[in-house]
Amino acid sequence: MNPSSLTLVEVNRRANEFLQKYNPSGTLPIPIEEIVELQMHIALVVVPGIKELLGIDAFISSDFSQITIDEYAYENYVERTKFSIAHEIGHSVMHAEWYKNNGPKNLDDYLTFHEKVSPEAYKYLEIQANTFAGLVLVPTNPLTTLLRTKLGRTPSNEDFSILVPIFQELLDVFQVSGDMLLYRMQKEKLVKSTY
Repeated sequence: MNPSSLTLVEVNRRANEFLQKYNPSGTLPIPIEEIVELQMHIALVVVPGIKELLGIDAFISSDFSQITIDEYAYENYVERTKFSIAHEIGHSVMHAEWYKNNGPKNLDDYLTFHEKVSPEAYKYLEIQANTFAGLVLVPTNPLTTLLRTKLGRTPSNEDFSILVPIFQELLDVFQVSGDMLLYRMQKEKLVKSTY
């Protein structure tokens, strides 16, 4: 499958299906590491120096048997690591066929991976995986339900200042970075976009 043929609607559908299959109880925060290791049987392999060597926090093998994660990021940036894991799972859920044919087989292969992929294909792959990760870690329904409960109504393109008093509570519930939570709120048109 060509990554450019995957629509946003399809990415949303795949994220919802993933949550229904692997987190049907709706547990928050999404236990992404447990899902990956215990339910999907994908090994999380923590390796020092990945960020310095490749400029990334994590990557998934083309056979989807393991996600390699930078040790420093894993130990010091929990929210970022959760996003990286969900991002890599997005590749396995949406780009399995493409990755099997084109993805890196190992760490050495990853060093030349970007040279083999067209910039357009790489852009689509990354945007889709980022979108998937955001939808999985901050699902739409729990986000809007929590906001409705806290505000007494569902916000619609509000100024962010209205949500500042409850933003930390939302961060505690979802356990993601502030940037990611704000981005998801903007994508759902709950707050005004700043970009």
